[in-house]
Amino acid sequence: MAEYKLRQTTKDYVTQYVGVGTSHVSGKNSYVLPYSTPPSPVRTWTSNPVINGGITNNTELLEALFDWYDKYGPLFKVNTNILIAQAMAESGLKIWNYAGTSTASGINQFTVIATFDYIICNSYGHFTDAERRAISKDLVEYTYSSAIGVKNQPKTPFYVKYSDGKTNRQQLHQNIIDNPEIFIKAQCLFMSRLADRSDGVASCALFGYNRGPAHVKGSSYALSIASASKEPPSPNGKPYEQEGINYVFRIFKTLYDNFGYRELNMTKENRDAFDTKYTPFLG
Repeated sequence: MAEYKLRQTTKDYVTQYVGVGTSHVSGKNSYVLPYSTPPSPVRTWTSNPVINGGITNNTELLEALFDWYDKYGPLFKVNTNILIAQAMAESGLKIWNYAGTSTASGINQFTVIATFDYIICNSYGHFTDAERRAISKDLVEYTYSSAIGVKNQPKTPFYVKYSDGKTNRQQLHQNIIDNPEIFIKAQCLFMSRLADRSDGVASCALFGYNRGPAHVKGSSYALSIASASKEPPSPNGKPYEQEGINYVFRIFKTLYDNFGYRELNMTKENRDAFDTKYTPFLG
């Protein structure tokens, strides 16, 4: 039977990992928020989730995170132990976080394109008008429409290849980090779709989240890697597939070392071979 709710061992470790204070609600990176006009300074970003009367510290955030993952895991039939480990790999569970070389933002590091597709356009359903309004709040040159689908929503206020998208970049990042529940819901939806493509094999689904859904080739992790290997090298010169391999390995190490998944065969020799028999964890 698939696990759709967090294990107590998972909660205990994540509680220790996040700790007390405000570091996961408010903080700054050593680099600017990219693709922003005017340029974004290096600054402290503070998340302002209004759920549960407001989240102002790590302790309150942890309580909310556990509630959200246990809420959306059963809804989308995904193993949220894997998904919270994934969020740790993506953002360190710092809901204010962002990437330095892409448009990825928030707890799950959704890109602007994924945010536009999954939430603004509501291309796969499940998002309410209120949720879509929360993510598009105060964007310039954008008038909210309840219509769904890419053809019914303008891209220019969101995509950073357009001037409007660059102008909105800072506000959109703030909207994303103010609404972590919406993005946990989106993460669960995205991973459930990848699970369908991969016959429930977590390694393939996670690889697709990192390297792109087009590289999910059924239940074979080896074929997913082979597909990604045909892409040009990453900007750092490393093979394109290597980041995905490292990403999956890091998440599985968390599951094995900290969440109680002792059945995983976690050796460095196996890092390129987490195929079907090792990963039947997604429902």
